[in-house]
Amino acid sequence: MKLPGNISYLIRSKENEKLPDVFNEFILDSMFQMSSFIDCCEYRVNMLADNTELNVTDFGTGESGLRKVKRIARKSSTEPRYGGVIQKIIDSFAIGTALELGTSVGVGTMFLAKANPKVKVTTVDGCPETCEFAKNEFAKRKIGNVEFINDNFDHLFDSDALKEQKFDLFYLDGNHTYEATLKYFDNIVKKHCGQKSIIVVDDINWSRDMFHAWKEISSRTPESLRLNLFRMGIVFSGYDLPKAEITAEIYKEGM
Repeated sequence: MKLPGNISYLIRSKENEKLPDVFNEFILDSMFQMSSFIDCCEYRVNMLADNTELNVTDFGTGESGLRKVKRIARKSSTEPRYGGVIQKIIDSFAIGTALELGTSVGVGTMFLAKANPKVKVTTVDGCPETCEFAKNEFAKRKIGNVEFINDNFDHLFDSDALKEQKFDLFYLDGNHTYEATLKYFDNIVKKHCGQKSIIVVDDINWSRDMFHAWKEISSRTPESLRLNLFRMGIVFSGYDLPKAEITAEIYKEGM
């Protein structure tokens, strides 16, 4: 079974009219396997009910300590409507490699990995316990297209852990500060983007810091299409798409 092509349940129909026709063709009218989307939603539900306690090391907020998985998932997991958009992008733009900064308990990672088993996903998290927890959960489900790296992002980019590897898609979902977001964005652009790239920045309206970080990223990428989905911003570089920033209001109600 496939998800219906038009995703107006993700984006308000009145806002769909603001999107360029070529974007509608690639994203709104594309289709992907409903089974993979359902698997991701089920994984998220499981995480939201998991009482396992983890000793969390949070390099972004500094709020470390014992935390239940369900609490972590409630605060940081990718919601289905956004996971669906990411999966459509992976399918529509034939994404082969993806780098995620901020594994947490692996909900966003699951949306990346299950979009297409041929996609090679590299996911990075600074917390040893959450990284190991997510790695074990993926092993239980026999998902083999994900590489888990336990490292803080600053050290990751300063070391040769990624070498000069290029990725097609990037998902920035960790350390939500203005300075850190721009630093990682710059590192990605300078070292790890090919001629074509898609960079997803999560939680762009989560704080004043992130709001201004997205505005700065948008101003630095005038030759790209920037899609503002309220929670996340997406930069499409190197594609034959309009050079503009377009806002598409995502439903704020739960699915």
